[in-house]
Amino acid sequence: MILQPFDYLDEILENQHRHEQETAVAYYASEVLEALGYEPGQGEDALRRAMRACAALHVPVELNFRKTYCSYAGQMEPDWQLSPLASYFLIVNCDPSHPQVARAQLLFLKKHRSF
Repeated sequence: MILQPFDYLDEILENQHRHEQETAVAYYASEVLEALGYEPGQGEDALRRAMRACAALHVPVELNFRKTYCSYAGQMEPDWQLSPLASYFLIVNCDPSHPQVARAQLLFLKKHRSF
């Protein structure tokens, strides 16, 4: 049969589609950080740690953290589009002394682990 050598293509395309859905942009770093009580321009250290966590796990950083630019107060400012995984890494790498950060970290823990 002629199509037999190409049977694996459906599996490759399905895996690619699933991977694209898992790394789909869901949030902006500036919005996540603002919701966690950070002022504009703060949180770069947490963002870098989140990227390093992704890289340490051999998860493609460029698919989970996409640099973009947004207009704030009439100025173009760099920002990052984040996948759900990248957003999680950002939240767990933020300073837990911010009450909103501590609440978000606890929420993630409660959601994925019962006490």
